[in-house]
Amino acid sequence: MAFVIPKDSLGETIFMDKYAYPGETTWKELAKRVAKSAADPEFPENREKVEKSFFDTINAGDFCPGGRILFGSGRSRQNMLNCYVLDPEDSVESIGKTISDMYKISCGGGGIGFNFSKIRPKGDNIQNIKNSAPGSISVMRMINEIGNHVRAGKNRRTALMSILDITHPDFLEFLHVKLDRNELTNFNISVAITKKFVEAVENDEEWYFTFNGRQNKYFVFEVARVSEGVEGVVDVVAKNEEDALGRAKLHHLKHYEDTFTTATKKEIRARDLWERIVDNAIESGEPGIFNIDFANEYTNVSYFEHMPATNPCGEEVLPAYGNCCLGHVNLANMVDMDGTIDWRRLARTVRTGVRFLDNVLTANHFPIPECNEAGMRSRRIGLGITGLHYFLIKAGYKYGSEDCLEFLERLFATIRNESYKASMYLARDKGSFSAYDWGKLKDEKFFKTLPSRIRSDIKKNGLRNAILLTVAPTGTISMVLGVSTGLEPIFAPVYKRRWRTGTDGVWNETYVVDALFKELHLRGRDVSHCVGAYDVTPEEHIKVQAVVQSYIDSAVSKTCNLPARYEPSNLYDDLLMYANDLKGFTFYRAGSRGNEPLEAVDITSINLDKLISEGKLEVASDSVDSCITGVCEI
Repeated sequence: MAFVIPKDSLGETIFMDKYAYPGETTWKELAKRVAKSAADPEFPENREKVEKSFFDTINAGDFCPGGRILFGSGRSRQNMLNCYVLDPEDSVESIGKTISDMYKISCGGGGIGFNFSKIRPKGDNIQNIKNSAPGSISVMRMINEIGNHVRAGKNRRTALMSILDITHPDFLEFLHVKLDRNELTNFNISVAITKKFVEAVENDEEWYFTFNGRQNKYFVFEVARVSEGVEGVVDVVAKNEEDALGRAKLHHLKHYEDTFTTATKKEIRARDLWERIVDNAIESGEPGIFNIDFANEYTNVSYFEHMPATNPCGEEVLPAYGNCCLGHVNLANMVDMDGTIDWRRLARTVRTGVRFLDNVLTANHFPIPECNEAGMRSRRIGLGITGLHYFLIKAGYKYGSEDCLEFLERLFATIRNESYKASMYLARDKGSFSAYDWGKLKDEKFFKTLPSRIRSDIKKNGLRNAILLTVAPTGTISMVLGVSTGLEPIFAPVYKRRWRTGTDGVWNETYVVDALFKELHLRGRDVSHCVGAYDVTPEEHIKVQAVVQSYIDSAVSKTCNLPARYEPSNLYDDLLMYANDLKGFTFYRAGSRGNEPLEAVDITSINLDKLISEGKLEVASDSVDSCITGVCEI
């Protein structure tokens, strides 16, 4: 059955604004354009057949390419890949090139993740000039400003991710920078933790900040602001007391008349630092947490590339100039309203998606040559999913429950296995990725999780794509398809939506019911397992991601939703328990980023049937956008 976007829906608005080619008004027209573009790289004798399979799968809504592919297919010299990574070195030349490359990639519609851990810290020496280095955050601010110019040039909003290693001397300043909502407005930020840090937290050890092998110390100053008579505390990381004083003053350039006491050297515990990270994430939604060690170990590519960062949404761990080519299996279409799962349809969709994305890599126009080189070296694709919670609701599983977790093992094992078989057959016909080396690939940690039969077949035929799987947020795409978002649970079965109208700013509100919940309710189905994002406990959110991550060779974009009044006492240890099983993780506490337009409703407190019959209920499928910062519009 063909998918049709409902008339006058939010999905239709998004489709027309973001993805439709001039003259297109229907999903079928888009499917024809996108399928033809992706089939062009095929051998001539195979092209018509492949194009039809692409069209049938997209037109049915079973597979949805990433937003950049939907927009860029068929256009001249268009970048169809979502995101990239840049890894600047500590030199004028490298920083200058990074800025130039960032501008070109952003103007082409690509989001960018950066790791700034190689930039010397604030207050370090430059050519024997003491305390002269502006620091890593200064470079971030410079790139953030470039992002404003990209937007001013009528391009899409710049999507950037900034990552800093937990050992970097600028870390304390970095950790708090996004508490000011006017800072780094084009950036998400994430901290890069290591297995060593996790171990230090578990053992409650002292933590040290280092740069280029030099250990820095933690100093605390009591400071009196002479002009205002204000007293406070300044903590800095520096080589010695003299440098600490210089750096403390750099933090407070507007107040050189301030008086600083003699610095007190103190220790900082890893556990204290961990709690600061989690507290800030709860307070503002940032930073995200990126386990750089696990990301580079649990993969297929450690023998030929290091991955310093993720893309802005965190679902793709990438090397310098690496890129992600995204597409999503719509799981909601793989099960009917009676809960019967069509496993053959799922396998067919996965195989088609792998071939489609591999072709897009070939057809894509890369913004700079280095990105093309990185793309061809690994032929990395990002086949993901959307509509998971709708799939689970139809199948009768409560999100995060023990039987749900057990079922997710089977589901994602199927997706993993079918993806690798598809890439193996492509390699047999078209050749493996250029860095393919069976002798080294067979020892990669993720590769060894594949069934022995699949590994044997890959040994014989090769592998087309070094990395195949991810889970992206899919916010706007899911709204077009009318399903739940990515891996996330729905916001709530029933909720209030608030909005302002008119120049007087009067607030309006209406009740909204999730579309699938409504249909099941009207069918008389049990809906007790249909829960919202805030009904799922933090531990259940974490467990779902950990299970899925074990079957994903790249990363998983996932948000742990927390209620407005949340005490994190248990969260420190719950998250720590899984810290070495997750490549990345983010939090969102209700209200932490300002006014909340949505409010979950206790369905036991309303007469649902009465509201529906009286027509007072707006029917819409909606969910919390996983990109909590609002930066990324992919």
